[in-house]
Amino acid sequence: MSVVIHLLLFGCVAVPIVVLSAFYADADDARALRALPKRAWHFFFGCGLLAAILIACEHLFGSVR
Repeated sequence: MSVVIHLLLFGCVAVPIVVLSAFYADADDARALRALPKRAWHFFFGCGLLAAILIACEHLFGSVR
């Protein structure tokens, strides 16, 4: 249950970041709107990859004995 809540909270924060960055990057609103799914995919994929790397590093190097 906690994972679902965290993913929903992440989505609530990530969507405005992606939308605002898309509209600030392009002067044309139509082009920015068309680029939104690609930008969202890149953002979510990048965050997921970073989270996976951090978890792997924690698992490999952060164990306390």
